[in-house]
Amino acid sequence: MDMMIFVTPFLAAWNQILPIIVKLIVALVLLLVGYLLAKGLAFCLTYVLKLVSLDKGAKSIKFNTLLDKGEIKKGLSELLGDVVYWTVIFITVIGVAKLFGLKIEPALVKVFTYLGLVFVVTVVLGIGLFFASLLAGLVKLIMLNFGVEGGKSLSRFVYYLVVLLTFLAALSQLGLKPSSLLGKLDILIGAPALAAAIAFGLGCKD
Repeated sequence: MDMMIFVTPFLAAWNQILPIIVKLIVALVLLLVGYLLAKGLAFCLTYVLKLVSLDKGAKSIKFNTLLDKGEIKKGLSELLGDVVYWTVIFITVIGVAKLFGLKIEPALVKVFTYLGLVFVVTVVLGIGLFFASLLAGLVKLIMLNFGVEGGKSLSRFVYYLVVLLTFLAALSQLGLKPSSLLGKLDILIGAPALAAAIAFGLGCKD
């Protein structure tokens, strides 16, 4: 009877800890299975895509040039394999979290919202940089054709001006209000613009 007095608390504690240990073991097994499955699917997909010469097709349309500019050493096949790998890992982690009864829906909403914002900002910056290069090239070309000096400097000014406006637009997409900066930026932008206008006017007076 005295032994039961000492054993009963340990049994009660064990009964409470045992389900947690079982869930932990199951979670580790599921993570291991998900990892092996992700590795296997990524390897198979990469192998099949290389077999159908996807990387050669990417080179023919100069897609690898974009990867090289981004300092990405992997080919298109390996990148798609990585996408499959991380997708399976992501699903596995969500399943394990559900097993433990964790409420991850709010976190997932925040993650996908953030990823969406990152995508939008990336698109805005990409378009802005494209138009900055385009406008700067047009300004330089026009001024060179008319024989006006300072075309290179003015084209650089136009380029950085468009980049700055694009950066402000990207900040607004992230929920930041660049309006507080505009009061100071108008001085920084206006002074060089006024100087460029005066120089352009004096250079073209003849």
